[in-house]
Amino acid sequence: MGRLPLKVSHKLLGIYLIVTAIPILLVGAYLNYSTREIVLTNVLNEVETNADKMEMRLNTIFNRVTNTSDLLYINDNLKTLLSNKYETLLDVYNAYNQYPVFDEFIKYYDEIENIQFFMNKKMITDSYFIYADRSIRSKSWYKEAVKNRGKISWEYMKEHWTNKDYLTLTRSVFGNSNEQLGVLVIYISPDILATVIEGEPYNTFITLDKELVVYHKDSFYLGKKPLFLKRNLGQSGNYLIDTWYQEQDVKLSVHEIIPEKALENTIQISTIIPIEEIMEEPNHIFTRGFLITAGALLVSIILIGIFIRSFYQRIEQLRKTMFQVAKGNFQITKPMKGSDEISQVYRDLVTTTKGVRKIIDEVYIHKIREETWKRKQKEMDFKMLASQINPHFLYNTLDTIRMKALMNNDPEVAGIIKMLSKMMRSALERTDRPVPIMEEIQLIDHYLEIQQLRFGDRFTYQINVEQGILPYKIFPLLIQPIVENAVIHGLENKEDAGFIHVSIMNEAHYIKIEVKDNGVGIRKNHLYQIREFMENGEYQSDGNRIGLHNVQQRIKLYYGEAFGIEIESIFGLGTTMAIKLPKRIE
Repeated sequence: MGRLPLKVSHKLLGIYLIVTAIPILLVGAYLNYSTREIVLTNVLNEVETNADKMEMRLNTIFNRVTNTSDLLYINDNLKTLLSNKYETLLDVYNAYNQYPVFDEFIKYYDEIENIQFFMNKKMITDSYFIYADRSIRSKSWYKEAVKNRGKISWEYMKEHWTNKDYLTLTRSVFGNSNEQLGVLVIYISPDILATVIEGEPYNTFITLDKELVVYHKDSFYLGKKPLFLKRNLGQSGNYLIDTWYQEQDVKLSVHEIIPEKALENTIQISTIIPIEEIMEEPNHIFTRGFLITAGALLVSIILIGIFIRSFYQRIEQLRKTMFQVAKGNFQITKPMKGSDEISQVYRDLVTTTKGVRKIIDEVYIHKIREETWKRKQKEMDFKMLASQINPHFLYNTLDTIRMKALMNNDPEVAGIIKMLSKMMRSALERTDRPVPIMEEIQLIDHYLEIQQLRFGDRFTYQINVEQGILPYKIFPLLIQPIVENAVIHGLENKEDAGFIHVSIMNEAHYIKIEVKDNGVGIRKNHLYQIREFMENGEYQSDGNRIGLHNVQQRIKLYYGEAFGIEIESIFGLGTTMAIKLPKRIE
């Protein structure tokens, strides 16, 4: 018995597993998952630990400042100082000197840089007590404090005297009679904020409400918007995300703090972790691993090259044959030697081409028959449309002629009969070939003039034709059914005077025919139904809507899917139908 041939897939799979796949998987798993993940995990754990410490220190600072504001808020001496009436300036100075509380808080609490009280009462201004004049009261922080009525809010604002920016606590203070005495402002020391992030190895920001940077090692960022948080406004609480900062991929660690008794404010500690810097050392390890992998790949390429040469000719024969089939030549005569999968695929390809040739012959004949049937069906629909005369229109036209004859004995009757006969003759003599657009315009004009005689003063019309339109030809009976539809469905049920405007416009790449009326309009759900049956090529008309559907399908058939009818309508106001046709002279 002969030895069974070794399949190509088995050969490729064996070489790939031994030489390429196993080393790549082992080295890649070791370098990428072990080294990178361990380093990144350690860094993130360190950042989270540091963030927790910074959060605790900030909470301590905010709690001390909040407690200070509580003590000042309920301090009776402060209320007495601001409520008393003073006769002389000396009395005011003496009162200030007897109230050294601000100095004591500033002296014993390192967290507090300064305390100022903006008084409503017009008193002498010093370093601590400042009269809140009109310019101060117009500032946003002052309005916010007054609106909060004693509740704490945090602001990033300028100190009144030095004009330096500070993170501040603001709070309105009320007297014993519930009258507002002014606004208390406590400024947090920037040096204390510096100690919070001191020693942090990564770029760390302290922000207020995700809107302003209130502390950073680099003063350039102070008071600016933290764009790295603006891109993630939907996040809240503590979170870690991947983002983009200064044209680098980074990880952003955010810890959000809600200061005690704060009404709406939040403080964020944001640490930006540069992935590239962290991964610099793991990348060196990865490079060394890559060199090892490259050596293994080089060996595999040599082995695969030796193997490929043994069956290259048969693969080339299969490729050329498949290219021949792809070009449409299904005559395959040359056999292939061998008994492995390549030769099996080749024989299957030969069998498939024979089946495809047979199917193509059958489908081609069927397609010809189907197209012939559709063509005849469309021609029959066109003949039905060309020979269709609306009985309602004919009845009303004849009735108008009869009434004119009985009432006026007017020679206009002859004109009406002449126009009607022209219309009927023009419609019945039409073929399914393009006609000059002027003939269609004359047909519409005759139709509308008859309708004007029928309705009298209750109906007017206007036909506008732009320059450059007349040389073009269109298929017959495309516009008249649209105009007739506007009269029957739009104006006949309208009690007030109606009008129809027909505009034929010369656009850049097509002709636009617009038929606009001020009739009863179409309800939305009915308008959707009309659009659906107009686009449905399989729709079978019941006789009431053959005009619109037939016109739409004729346009699609002869001009393509890019052209056709569009309908817009507002119930009670009117309807606009627009036909889009290509520019053709022949």
